[in-house]
Amino acid sequence: MRLSGMPPLLRALLGICLAVFSSGCARVHSMHKSPLSQPRIARDSIAVEKYSVRFPHGDPQLDQEIWSEIDEECLPSEVRTRLAANGFRAGVVGVHLPVALDTVLREKAAGPPAKPVRPAAVAADAEESIEPVAVDLLHEPRVRRSLWQTRAGQSGLVVTAGEQTRIPQVPVLVRGDDGRVTGRSYDKVMGALSMKLFPEPDGRVRLEIVPQLEYGEPRSRFIAHDGMIKPDYRPETIVFQDLRLDTILSPGQTLVIGTRAEKPGSLGHHFFTEQRSAEAQEQKLLLIRLAHAPEEERYRDSEIPSATP
Repeated sequence: MRLSGMPPLLRALLGICLAVFSSGCARVHSMHKSPLSQPRIARDSIAVEKYSVRFPHGDPQLDQEIWSEIDEECLPSEVRTRLAANGFRAGVVGVHLPVALDTVLREKAAGPPAKPVRPAAVAADAEESIEPVAVDLLHEPRVRRSLWQTRAGQSGLVVTAGEQTRIPQVPVLVRGDDGRVTGRSYDKVMGALSMKLFPEPDGRVRLEIVPQLEYGEPRSRFIAHDGMIKPDYRPETIVFQDLRLDTILSPGQTLVIGTRAEKPGSLGHHFFTEQRSAEAQEQKLLLIRLAHAPEEERYRDSEIPSATP
């Protein structure tokens, strides 16, 4: 195309259009690649995989047998005693999960075998009628998985009870170190675990987990946060600091938390047991696997300069 015979204004407009079109093509090309690339985890962040596993209440394998393969003694004895008295159970496993638990996760990953729809040309006297499989999308799956990526010290909530519909009323009994039982009833309850992650100098990560209950109707109030007073609108929260769980994980290790079937009515029972119907009661296990630890040098002791007098 010859531009010498065009008026200056027309040549300028044509040049702008060519620049826009060329930059637009480059942008579309780069965006075409981005959805196909794998998500990258920041070097200074911590990533954990969370699994929620549902099973029949009192299942002999998932409620009892798997704990013989889980290290509960990684927690201090006083913490284990306090958790057990309130219906909680926790321990750490390595890369190899207990057999029964590994089987459940593999079944979820594989999914049910698909059955094709019977074609119309199949003879009427065929031995077996192949029907399509009905998929119920209204019920919670047996295993749920999510990935949480966070920074050191930031808190997050793992909801274990009342996530979809809050529990109308929960009588909570808490047993103290002296054996005394105290309690009261709470309305419109949601149970959750507050979790914080802290990197260790040796490349491991410390998990701090505290049970808490959110209850009642939301209300307006003011809270202190980062040195400022901010308005807040949410229900009341009770935090059970006496049941705080601290443990250290290496990449690939998994923290397993659940309840004891023989502790009905305990706090752990309310957190990890669900009444699915008038007849069916289910238990839940929470798995927290350390997928990525920070690589930043500031977490290494060797890189921290010694104090000078």
